[in-house]
Amino acid sequence: MRNFLLSMMVFVAALSFNACSDSNAEKLMGQNETSNKALTDLGKTIPVGIEKENGTLKVSFIVTAQFYTIEPTQENEKYVSLIREALKNESPIQVFIKPGTHEIAKVEKGSEEDVRFFKSALTKEAKNESSKLTSVLPNVATLNSMFTLIKNQACGTSTASSPCITFRYPVDGCYARAHKMRQILINNGYDCEKQFVYGNLKASTGTCCVAWSYHVAILVSYKNAAGVTEKRIIDPSLFPSGPVTDTAWRNACINTSCGSASVSTYANTAGNVYYRSPSASYLYDNNLVNTNCVLTIFSSLSGCSPSPAPNVGGCGF
Repeated sequence: MRNFLLSMMVFVAALSFNACSDSNAEKLMGQNETSNKALTDLGKTIPVGIEKENGTLKVSFIVTAQFYTIEPTQENEKYVSLIREALKNESPIQVFIKPGTHEIAKVEKGSEEDVRFFKSALTKEAKNESSKLTSVLPNVATLNSMFTLIKNQACGTSTASSPCITFRYPVDGCYARAHKMRQILINNGYDCEKQFVYGNLKASTGTCCVAWSYHVAILVSYKNAAGVTEKRIIDPSLFPSGPVTDTAWRNACINTSCGSASVSTYANTAGNVYYRSPSASYLYDNNLVNTNCVLTIFSSLSGCSPSPAPNVGGCGF
């Protein structure tokens, strides 16, 4: 199975020049390989946003909710240009960052093979599922019961099975948490939607603050005491006490006590959507291979300290 974030690839071009040219080319290639090894390889990915904040460019990529930065210097001009071109064309680039940071140090253009792979993985068409599952929970008691089942799968609890759900590490992995929460509903005969919110997001867990380019959680429908259908978000990473309205959830994603924050847009999707980009491209993980892999990688982490380069390269689609 092909890795979603492709591992670093070194291409050797056969030159038809004289021996001196061959020697110079090999020397330059060796220097480039050494330079790349001194950096952290974030892998092949697609940028989905770039904006300037306090003189620094903040870049967001598919799937991960974390921001990465690049200084708009003359030295980085070609890298910024590659990022903007890839953003416009929704095409892959290879990104290297400075070790232990979120700062982009180098960008390389993706190969034609990379382009074909990502074009096959991403789709502009929402894939609907034919399901006999109940999409509306019968009452608030069932809603609360499902919330408890989900929360009991949190990492660090004695009731969690493997892989546990990484609510205690809100920094990244919301896409995997939401997919796993939906699976718990499915196992009990129910289904749900998801809500994706995008922007310069800041949230507080009550003990620390986290920044996101987007966030996602499950949106569950249920019948209230009057028999009227309402919707609630289940997201124990932000609301460990119970389901909340989607308005309250979005407001929690722009907690200005954690810094300047804003929502640019939000969208509801079918529950089977694993990731939705701001431009409405979709990824699916119907067999939960990526979901379980990501949760396993993040399972030992907690708090709001960002992971410089989450090693999710081995999680395939």
